Parts: sequence; C-alpha cells; structure tokens
Amino acid sequence: MNAPPAPDLVLQARGLVNRFGAVSVHEQLDLDLPRGRVVALVGGSGTGKSVLLRTLCLLRTPQAGSLRLFGEDALQAAAEARNRLRMRIGVLFQGGALFTGLSVLENVLFVLREHSTLARRQMPEVAMLKLGLAGLPADAAHKLPAELSGGMVKRAALARALALDPELLVLDEPTSGLDPLAAAAFDELIGQLRQLLGLTVLQATHDLDSIWHASDLVAFLGRKRVLAVGPAAELAARDEPELVEYFRSSRSRAYWERSGGAAALCSPQERIGRSA
Repeated sequence: MNAPPAPDLVLQARGLVNRFGAVSVHEQLDLDLPRGRVVALVGGSGTGKSVLLRTLCLLRTPQAGSLRLFGEDALQAAAEARNRLRMRIGVLFQGGALFTGLSVLENVLFVLREHSTLARRQMPEVAMLKLGLAGLPADAAHKLPAELSGGMVKRAALARALALDPELLVLDEPTSGLDPLAAAAFDELIGQLRQLLGLTVLQATHDLDSIWHASDLVAFLGRKRVLAVGPAAELAARDEPELVEYFRSSRSRAYWERSGGAAALCSPQERIGRSA
C-alpha cells in the first residue's frame, strides 16, 4: 500500500526493491528526505548508494515499492508528469560527467536549451549566473573540462545541476578525489546554496568531514536497506554491528571524540585513564 503524502518531505520511499537479474541490491528499503536538510547517504562499498540515487532521481525504475517526490506518486505518474518531476531535481554525477568536447558554459547551456522555456538570447546570461553560483570565475566559462582542476570540474558540474533551479539537489560523491581544502570549500558552498536557494540536498559520500560537519542527517545503507537515519553522533552511538564498524573505526573515532562522545566509545581502562 502506498504511503500517504507528507508535506514536510521532499521524498518518501517505501519498500523499494532494486535488482539486477538474480542479484538483489535493495530489498524493502524505506527513506524519508525532510525538506531543507542536507542528508548524507553512507554505507560500505557495494551497498548500492549510486543505484539508490538513480532510483530516487527517476533515472532507474525499481522492481517494487513506492516513491513520492514533492508529494506526487512518482512511479505511477504518466511519462510527462515524471519528466516534470525530474526537472525539479538537479544531479551531480560521480566525476562530474561533463561533456568533454563542450566548454563549461556550453555544458550548462545544453541543459537550458533542452529543457528550459527561456528565450535563446537569455540563456548565456542565465548560464553565467549558474557558474557564478557554483563559485567559478568568469574566465572558466570557455575552458574545456580537461583544462580545469578537479575542484573546478565539480563546480562546473554543480552549475549544470543548478541550471533548471531545482528544489532537490542530488550529489554522488561530490568531494571524491579533492584535496581537503577543496573538499571543505565545496561543502561550504553547498551549505551556502542550501540557505540561499532553499535547497534540499541528498549526497552519497565517503568524506568524513562531509558526514560529520556538513550534513544535518546521515542515512546509513546496510543489509540492503536503510538501517538508520539521524545525526552522525547519534548513529555513532548505536550498537548495530554495521554502524559500530563504520563509525567507530580508527578514522571515524577522531570525529566522534571531537563531538564529545569519546567516553561512550572508550574501553573501561581508557575511561579510567582519562578521569585520573
């Protein structure tokens, strides 16, 4: 039975099933995406983060389940209505996925020409505005993707994702391959755009800084479903084996300690030592 619409949710998935032949990636997966939040989608390799993002963006049809986007039944909608829903979602794919033979400006213009109702003479100005929103200098507009740094490629892809003024921004590993300073700057930019444009953001990420410091909520994938949703510190304190392994690893531990939860993860001997 389909879930009723919830006005405070941009996205509501129930019982999603994703399979490739005999291989099951997701079974009975549920996820709610609150409006105006930045949500990190995390989990171990092979848990199907990218597959789930494609399903939620209507780029893939699940084998079963229901999906409401912006209060509408997305999977039961007619083709034209589904296309309208897609236009309300901006997507940044892994690696940027820019057209390598087109300049940065032409990459953004491509989306506007294909899907917007703007007059052609207005499109270059709008495209330049999107590049500015993404933090790119004007002189980057006429460069090819190969002439850009990794961070600038991600920003160019972000500008393209913003081209149609989306309400939901979906990012697949947006800071992967970036140095810590560029990754932090990208996270800060997403936060600013969320405030400025009223965006809801869903991003698959392995970046611990993004998970702990740039996300309101974390949705953890495991056992073919979303095991838990909440702030990173809350998920780190839970006892499910998958969450313990992910959030209490040696790399994650430092973030937990800075959040004030060190005592909860210390061994009795360590706690005695700290209190001495």
